Amino acid sequence: MSSNHRRAGGRSAVRSRRAILALSASLTILAAAGGRAAAQDATVSELVVTATPIRDSIEKSLEIQRASDNIVNVIASDTIGRFPDATAAGALARLPGVGVQRDQGQERYIQIRGAPTRWTTVALDGVNVLGAEDRIFRFDSVPAVQIDQVELNKTLLPSMPAEALAGRVNILTYSPLSETGLHGSFDAGGGFVDNGDGPVKQYSGRLGWSDGTWGLTVAGSHYEFEQHTNNAEPRFDDIGVTQMRIAKYIITRQTESYSGKIEYAPSDDLRLTLSHLNTEFNDFEERNQYTFYYANAFSGTRSFDTAELVGVPVVASFEDGIYSNGVSFTDLNGQHRFGGWDVDWHLAYTTTEFNTNTPTTAQQTATGSGRPNATTALLLPSMTLDVNAEPGGYVQATLFDTVLSGGAVTRGPQRTNLNQLSFTNEFASEFSSMIETEAYTAKFDVARDWTSFGLDSKFSAGFQYDDRSQHSETTALVRPDGTVVSSSAFNIRTIAQQLGLPWTPFAFVTDNAWLDPFDLGFTANYIHNPAMSDQMLAIMDAARAANANGANYPVYANDPRAGNTVDEKVLAGYAQNRWAWDRQSLIAGLRVERTEVETDGVAVVGSKLTPISFSSEETFVFPSLHYNFDYSDTLKLRAAFISGAARPSLADMRASVSVNDTSQTVSGGNPTLKPETAYGLDLSAEWYFAPAALLAVNAYHREVKDVLFDASQVITDDSYDFDGADRTGYVLDSTQNGGDGHLSGVEFVYYHPWEFLPGAFSGLGFQGSISFTKGEFETPDGSTVEFPGTSDRIVGATLFYEKYGLSSRLTYQYRTDWLDEVFPSGSAANSNLYWDETTRLDFSARYQVNDFVSIFMDANNLTDEKGIRYQGSEDRPYEVESFGRKFLFGVRANF
Repeated sequence: MSSNHRRAGGRSAVRSRRAILALSASLTILAAAGGRAAAQDATVSELVVTATPIRDSIEKSLEIQRASDNIVNVIASDTIGRFPDATAAGALARLPGVGVQRDQGQERYIQIRGAPTRWTTVALDGVNVLGAEDRIFRFDSVPAVQIDQVELNKTLLPSMPAEALAGRVNILTYSPLSETGLHGSFDAGGGFVDNGDGPVKQYSGRLGWSDGTWGLTVAGSHYEFEQHTNNAEPRFDDIGVTQMRIAKYIITRQTESYSGKIEYAPSDDLRLTLSHLNTEFNDFEERNQYTFYYANAFSGTRSFDTAELVGVPVVASFEDGIYSNGVSFTDLNGQHRFGGWDVDWHLAYTTTEFNTNTPTTAQQTATGSGRPNATTALLLPSMTLDVNAEPGGYVQATLFDTVLSGGAVTRGPQRTNLNQLSFTNEFASEFSSMIETEAYTAKFDVARDWTSFGLDSKFSAGFQYDDRSQHSETTALVRPDGTVVSSSAFNIRTIAQQLGLPWTPFAFVTDNAWLDPFDLGFTANYIHNPAMSDQMLAIMDAARAANANGANYPVYANDPRAGNTVDEKVLAGYAQNRWAWDRQSLIAGLRVERTEVETDGVAVVGSKLTPISFSSEETFVFPSLHYNFDYSDTLKLRAAFISGAARPSLADMRASVSVNDTSQTVSGGNPTLKPETAYGLDLSAEWYFAPAALLAVNAYHREVKDVLFDASQVITDDSYDFDGADRTGYVLDSTQNGGDGHLSGVEFVYYHPWEFLPGAFSGLGFQGSISFTKGEFETPDGSTVEFPGTSDRIVGATLFYEKYGLSSRLTYQYRTDWLDEVFPSGSAANSNLYWDETTRLDFSARYQVNDFVSIFMDANNLTDEKGIRYQGSEDRPYEVESFGRKFLFGVRANF
């Protein structure tokens, strides 16, 4: 039973006990380390391999980075195969120039060098894969137990697919041949989230075996937590506050993953690998939501400071939903050496899914969100508002009953809780959807050493073929004749009565008051969402059965207007040569990619559905140069000229549209979209001044063409001239290619274990970076805006301590405001949407009990940072989200 159905009594005592538990666990680990500090140095030396995972990971990562031919940042496992972070997302968050986007407080997406998320691609073991959410990959879906290292390529070699403008993340999975004999890694932990006191559970394990020729490994993980997330979302117009949406989420989040790998390497000239990785993410979400429409109150005044309102419309929405996505990846890889040629090939198959199942019940009075009449106003609250139009602000309200006095509708007695029994109608609505993608990849590369222009050289060439197909559907209320209707067509009270079924919405109001870190000025009780949803779906099923006998009820079904399929085929080939002389090297190469896109969907004109399809093809050439100069044994200089492309999402290229011949508009997908293309320059200086130490500066500039942007464009061809209509001159509202843009920045990096300090202080170390970025592009209407996701400054700093068996890390992350969504000039929103600056502080500690066993703790979001969005300026808050702190304690074992 979810936490909203448990008694609220004793919550504060539970929080206090858990806070004491967290502190006690921390002190226990630190005290154990203090005791170890008194031991002899010889004892300490026996633990050096297993007790410095942070330093070992940094040293290994910098060795890989230093030897690379391109500009790359790496996070690698330590000397005994332990990855230093819980997921790939957590690892990437600590790399220079990486901004993190979180969902419910958990790292999920990344933005490299201030670029939009769509400019980053992901590869598993060198094979590019699409993310479950179209092209965007969830980095929290790959757990540490399956990772050997993560490479962030900021400049792409010709041998890499050119479908990224910001960077390519290559996640390399664990190889069983890296160790001989039987070996394994296991961990188990538990904890809590202080918002709602929900549990945290983590289990993972990897077991491998190798005799040096054959290698086999299997791995699995399960991570789960429950938390309460609180949202307050005010809106404003030119007069003042217009509405506020309050949402209470009770979320159980699960990430499950399993993988396996078989390797065969009878000699240095042959290695065959078959690997499989499957990850699945689920959000089980209960939502209690109330939206107050201040601007439509029966009477009163409002401003940006206060409001005095009588009869404020309230619309409630209750959901018991599931959000799920997953990736399944299978790869057969061969590495051979024939007569001086190195051959590497992959045959890969990937499927992804991104599904939502969100049947929703809406409650309202007869006038809904509109202005009430004198009768319905008496069912609604009156309010005095403190608007708090300031950064991170939200509306605080004093509630009153609404009464009829002397023939006038006016404010009555004050009340402390929202009246949740005053609604007169309930409606069924649906926002479920399904996106499934299937991809086949064939990749073949050859390389050999030779002499060119009298210099030691290495020639490489290859090709790659990707065949991708995406199908999507959405769910709506559909009558038996295929007519799609709005939620008002399924009045639950009315249909339940007609079918003779029970509908008891007020019975689902529980006795449990909201647990709310926000002072809203009033309270409300949780709704038993699963019970309400079950009763509503039983009525829906009965309506569907009645339709089989000739009734005409709207029921949940696939929306016939929305289904579409997009097929994308990419054929690529490249050639490159690497010259090396003295302390210098140069790679010059060219990559050619030809893309074919076919998309099928429907055009909706009134009630008529017309099948439509589009196809396109284009070829791009991407040259690049990569120069490296080892100025000394410790100083490396790099320069690179690169080019690349970011293809539109498959959903944006869908054929399905809605046509309005009255307003002469077409809205929906845009199959004619072109990729965003860019070329640019990177310069880097890297000083490896000590083991596991680095002082570096990287500068970069990108010139971008055809930036994607939601806008309107006049149709100039006959693409939509079906049914004998000439629609040339209509306006297409969709994603468009805008004008040109540019993105520039500089990164400063400092990694250093402070082993020069005396005694116990020699275990201290630092890992940090600061990045400065500027970027903007021209929209189709000629205005200039910054790129979504671009923070002017990103700071990451980690202070770590490793000695006497203790490995601990305090991580600070900061990024300035960044653009979230661009609204076209003249739109109803009128102002662009921004995320406010964020500051995040996390702590982790691990104590090595012996050569095989360690205990650990992780504490996330120590400062209880909130997610804040604003529209136009900081004093127009758009969303304030609180998700709390998270604590995890556990044990790990390696052998």
